[in-house]
Order: sequence, then structure tokens, then C-alpha cells
Amino acid sequence: MINHLLNTSGIVITLLVLCIQARAESFLVQDQQGLPLKNAVLEFSVTNAASAPVLPPNTLVMDQVDKLFKPEVLVIHQGDYVNFPNSDNIRHHVYSFSSVKPFELKLYSGKPKAPLQFDVAGVAVLGCNIHDSMIGYIYIASSTQVLMTNEQGIATLADMVEYDSVNVWHASSVTRLTNMSYDDLSKSKNNNGVLVINLIVDAPEPRNTFQSIFKKNGQ
Repeated sequence: MINHLLNTSGIVITLLVLCIQARAESFLVQDQQGLPLKNAVLEFSVTNAASAPVLPPNTLVMDQVDKLFKPEVLVIHQGDYVNFPNSDNIRHHVYSFSSVKPFELKLYSGKPKAPLQFDVAGVAVLGCNIHDSMIGYIYIASSTQVLMTNEQGIATLADMVEYDSVNVWHASSVTRLTNMSYDDLSKSKNNNGVLVINLIVDAPEPRNTFQSIFKKNGQ
């Protein structure tokens, strides 16, 4: 009897694992040439948002290393804080003109006294007043469900989430945001069952064109 129960439990556990795996959805974001796009952000419009848990504010890091923002794209939730440490041995002057969070951290090295809170959803484009080639982005999500693609352009929604649409953002996208309904996405599966999202992107901007990048993102 005990062996039977153990065997039955094993079957149930196996079925649960299979069900959980079946719930995962993978997305591939690619450009008009079919090349994968890393650092694309997918923000899901959750249908049962009212029942979603309220996320407490987190503090994340946008570092400065070798005259680059690290990471280039940082995804946070509305209300989160961001620290801007300077890990270079030279000073930086970080700023943003973006309407979601205009700010300025004048010439400094090391770590600023306090993190900044980002309480408005949208995209903040970052620059350095000393090094024009430094460009970074902070994507502030209003949804609890948001993903960013990896080097292969893949992002996976592991949890069972009901959503009716997804906003897709990429720094090089011709359109600021691309909205896709769940019905449209369900028609875009490839042979591997991956949902494919196609974006039209511009050629990479020269690294000294902060103003054009800033304007392109609707700021």
C-alpha cells in the first residue's frame, strides 16, 4: 500500500512538473533581417492585475565601467530606486532630460550619497556630460511582469500569467513601443513553439549622438 502511494505520488509530482513546464512561454525578438535582438524589453498587460501582489521597492545598480553604462539597459519597476556608482578611476557627470525622471549627478567618483527613485513609468535615456559616447537606458515598468531578451534574443515567461497584450521596446526600434495582442502573438509561433516578435530597427547610431538618441525615444 505504501509503495503504491509512493508510486502514485511520484506520478503526481511528475505531472505537476510537466504542467509547470508547459506553462512557460518563450519569446524571440528579431529585426527585419531575422537577426536576434538582445536587450529588448517585453512588458505584459496582465489581465488579473488587480490581484497581483504589490512589489516592494528595490534598489538596483547602474554602474559606470570603462566609460560605459553597465548594464546598457536596466529594467526596473515603478517605484524602484537606482544607485549610480562610478567604478572608473575618472569622474563622470550623469544626467537625463527624460520626462519620466530628469536628473543630474554632477562630477563625481565613487558612489553618490543616495539612490534615485523612479516612480513614473517609461524610459529614461542616460548620458554623461563629460563623455558623450556614454548612452544608457532605464526602462521603468508599470506591470509586475516584464522581461528582457538575452544575447540570443530570447526571453521566457516562466510563471502562469494571463495577459491580453505585450509592449515591446528596443533602443534601436523605429517605433518607440510596439504593442502586440495575445491573439496576434499566438499566431507567430515558429516550429519550436517559440513566439516570434519582429521589429524594424535603425542602423546603429554613432556613439556621439546622444541628442538624436534622446529625441528618438520620444523624450
